[in-house]
Amino acid sequence: MARLYDNIPLIDRNDDHMFFRYPSGVVNGPVPLGMVSVDRRLADMTASGVTHQVLSARPQVFPYDLPGDLGGQLARLLNESMVNVAATDPDAFSVMISLPVQAVDTSLAEITRWAPNRLVRGVMIDSNIAGRNHADPEFDPIWRALEQADLPVLVHPYQADVVGKERLKDHYLFNLIGNPADTTIAIGNVVFGGLLQKFPTLRWCFVHGGGVAPFLAGRWDHGWSQRAVTRQNIPDQLPSELLGQLWFDCLVHRPAALGFLADLVGWERIMVGTDYPFDMGMTDPVGFINSIPMTAGQREAVLFGNAERYLRPRV
Repeated sequence: MARLYDNIPLIDRNDDHMFFRYPSGVVNGPVPLGMVSVDRRLADMTASGVTHQVLSARPQVFPYDLPGDLGGQLARLLNESMVNVAATDPDAFSVMISLPVQAVDTSLAEITRWAPNRLVRGVMIDSNIAGRNHADPEFDPIWRALEQADLPVLVHPYQADVVGKERLKDHYLFNLIGNPADTTIAIGNVVFGGLLQKFPTLRWCFVHGGGVAPFLAGRWDHGWSQRAVTRQNIPDQLPSELLGQLWFDCLVHRPAALGFLADLVGWERIMVGTDYPFDMGMTDPVGFINSIPMTAGQREAVLFGNAERYLRPRV
């Protein structure tokens, strides 16, 4: 019988880092102390020029491989913990809740539970739901409920379940390639699956600059013009036009790459992402944005305004 305890790690601290030790014997780390220490996180935010963070659960605790009842318990535990932290300093923190997407009714109950709380400004989910795509019609009630609650979706891959993981074991490729590759597949399914037409006011954001999707926009448009199956759910709009309805973070690590993304979707669709506190993130995201040529208005939008338009408004 599955137990929630079997999926919750113990935490070992070692100076400024810690390790997560799971009951299965898997050890994950080292992870910076800012993962669990609010004081350390606030200090790191000040050092990096960040005044507000939107908290979310780490992908390692996505609950999709659990039975629905246990997945719901884990999601509630995560969400309560994050909201409690945000409530201590609403100027510094708000929350994107976790959902057990594989259990639709349980997810709907969790949305109903948290929708009235204005510290909750969206949800974060995986780039696949235990191997299933977001455009699977079974998940439509979740997207409809989120749209009605004005809660946007942030899609972040979990490197242990990315596409091709069996070939990405060496050289950290499961993250360097696997994460952006799985994000790209997720974008393709949202776009070609017609979710932007079904739920026109639901806002979707994809991390790491959208993976490889921006570079494939021309190929997707050509395929759309040549193959009827690609137009089945999107008969009237090019895929590249639909990409311009999505949102992206700036975590691409090269100014030219971010400029390429902006040429495709516009600076008004790009927001600051930090990947804090992991080493694949940015310690100076504000400096990165300031290093890229753009107008003062565009810079203000990327640093602040776009996120406020994407997230559910604060009270």
